[in-house]
Amino acid sequence: MKTQRIKTLSAFLIALLMLTASNLYAQKGRGYARNKDFNKNQVCERIPDLTEEQETKIKELRVDHLKEMKSFRNQMNELRARKRTLMTLDNADLKEINSVIDQMTETQNQMMKATAKHRQEIRNLLTDEQRIFFDSRPMRGPRHGKSMRYGRGMYGGYCVGIQDSNG
Repeated sequence: MKTQRIKTLSAFLIALLMLTASNLYAQKGRGYARNKDFNKNQVCERIPDLTEEQETKIKELRVDHLKEMKSFRNQMNELRARKRTLMTLDNADLKEINSVIDQMTETQNQMMKATAKHRQEIRNLLTDEQRIFFDSRPMRGPRHGKSMRYGRGMYGGYCVGIQDSNG
């Protein structure tokens, strides 16, 4: 009798544990992804006490920056494809492969400099209190956890330009 009750209770606890564990495992992403009200295009609006003029200027800077980053990403994609092609040739030319790698490095360098410039342009629009908040925020947008694994997100950032779904 006691053994039967213990078995039933054990089975119930195991089922409850499995149900809880599967529910936790099924939860959506991390960080901003949990916030259903979060709009990835409103990251900059989270800076406290932005004036309409500041918001307008930040949005203009963001659009320009996104266009520039899109151009860099397209260039990087072409270089990656070129490198992949060169590396899979029967008679791979190491000199040419290294040349493409150098071009990729230069493009990454330009992207990082453009992002640093963009952040400074935004900082120059902010008050001291807003700068403190802006500087304390992570430099990457809400997708950085997964996006870094796929080579994206490295040049995105808080008000820098969250990548669109195309990367």
